Amino acid sequence: MTFRPSRRLSLAVWLGLLGQLLWGTYPVVGKRAILEVPKFSLLLFATMGSASVGWWLVRREEGFSAAQMLQWFRQEKTLWALALFVVLRSVSNLLAFDLTKATWVQLVYLLTPFTVAILGALLFKEPTPPYTYQALVVSSIGATLVIVKDWGHVGAGFATDDLLGLGLALLSMLSLAVYFLLVRRSSKRATGRGMILLPQGLVLVLTYLGLTLATGEHWQAWAHLSTTGWLAACWVVVGVFMLANVLQITALSGANPALITSLMPLRLVSAIGLGWLLLGERLTTPAQWLGAALVLSTVSGYLWLQGGGGSA
Repeated sequence: MTFRPSRRLSLAVWLGLLGQLLWGTYPVVGKRAILEVPKFSLLLFATMGSASVGWWLVRREEGFSAAQMLQWFRQEKTLWALALFVVLRSVSNLLAFDLTKATWVQLVYLLTPFTVAILGALLFKEPTPPYTYQALVVSSIGATLVIVKDWGHVGAGFATDDLLGLGLALLSMLSLAVYFLLVRRSSKRATGRGMILLPQGLVLVLTYLGLTLATGEHWQAWAHLSTTGWLAACWVVVGVFMLANVLQITALSGANPALITSLMPLRLVSAIGLGWLLLGERLTTPAQWLGAALVLSTVSGYLWLQGGGGSA
């Protein structure tokens, strides 16, 4: 099977690009928000937001009643598989950062686009867009330069918790890769965006409700949020879990998953810019600036090459 660009793909690519930039803001605004509120309660509200968007899309695009939705959910096992992989991704992601160095976890996540391209070709016969692997190699090198400030820190110390944390990071990365591919398979079966988003939102709501109750989080903090805290929390709920989720699913429904996930290094760009403004975090070494330039130039060049074939 060969890669065939289309006019529809052009819109999907730009929606995917915007979605990746929005997801890139999540670590920054999430970090700012949990300075003032418990993290599981924040994620509970965020997933309630995504579930509500899923419900609205189902009613608007499918016109299903509640009974028809239940019938559809019972028939479509893929939707529950999607929800399972979302939960695996979300929980393993949180645990991985708690157990080992954030740098190591982020480096593992850089493997996601490669995994999507390889699994898509091997398991689902998905065509790989031209220059995908070359772009992934160069942009991953750039992303690595941005993430790693101290190379001595990367190789320093290795304990049992690190092994467990890296294992969970690998599970999280694989879960995300399979999720991207399953969204594409579901869209080919004419499953609407809401029908994809709603089940995973509901399962995540139950997951984070259980976690916030089990850990005894103090919700009183929500009554004392600063203006900046409210803005950060609202952006996590609306900008990331509602808008970015819809954009990502829409993009994956209209484009090859390998093409959309090859844009993931752009998440670093928005994280860098917003981190500078909101948290005072900035690039401090020439290697980091070089890495950011590599990511931007590689993704831009990759999209230009796809556009040369009429796809972007």
